[in-house]
Amino acid sequence: MKKILLSVCLVIAGCFCLVSSGYAGSPDLGHSFKIGMEYGYHEYQESGVMEETGMLQGLIGSYTYHNDKGLMANASLRLGYGELEYDGRTWGGTPLQMDTDNGILELRGLVGYDHKLKDDCFITPFIGIGYRYLNNDTNYAGGYEREIEYLYVPIGISTDSSLNNEWRWGVNMEYDLFLAGHVVSYLSDVYPAYNNLENDQDFMDGYGARFSLHFKKEISDNVSLSIEPFMRYWEIKDSNVSILTVYGTPVAYGYEPQNDTTTYGLRISFIL
Repeated sequence: MKKILLSVCLVIAGCFCLVSSGYAGSPDLGHSFKIGMEYGYHEYQESGVMEETGMLQGLIGSYTYHNDKGLMANASLRLGYGELEYDGRTWGGTPLQMDTDNGILELRGLVGYDHKLKDDCFITPFIGIGYRYLNNDTNYAGGYEREIEYLYVPIGISTDSSLNNEWRWGVNMEYDLFLAGHVVSYLSDVYPAYNNLENDQDFMDGYGARFSLHFKKEISDNVSLSIEPFMRYWEIKDSNVSILTVYGTPVAYGYEPQNDTTTYGLRISFIL
């Protein structure tokens, strides 16, 4: 998967300026704000154990700054929510299908440098820090709530160029370096005598990748429309093991199994 994503990114980056129309332009200097909605199909899998699929939607917002020295700074927030269909089995092995409630919070900060490749072709390498929080709760008598946190470093490039007289376009390509993760499984929801399992995920115990195309059109003097089809991917290894207890007595071991998450969809927003 890593090799496929890297190959696609290199091909697109290499071809980007070849399709630039050549109209005058540049990344918007100064301060800008973006606010909008995101809609996407979400698929979470634990191989051979279970999967959750369905549509998630949410709100997105960001602040971006460009100066005439090439500095780029960005801070963003994403709030996602929705109901997914669970397809798996109970602890006893009985097949089980049900709905789950899901909420996602993601905070990111980026810094980069706007590099001019030709008259109207800019490429911005960037790096930053990201935090992702997921709350997953099953609508089932024997189910339980989970909280999953990731801390990661986004590393990537963003491009910007004129497509024609009205539209600008570009690509965003990113590798997410996994720093650490933490999972809390509230097994006391199943049986009050159980403890809540807490499992850690260590540095490089997984990775993430992102790709998107962005199209922008000015619709008034101070407002632009942004349309962005996107894809996000996470692959995480087995977590560390922790002890399950009943009334404080150890009875078993538990861990968060290897899993992968794929989301693809569309963002529609306004830039002020």
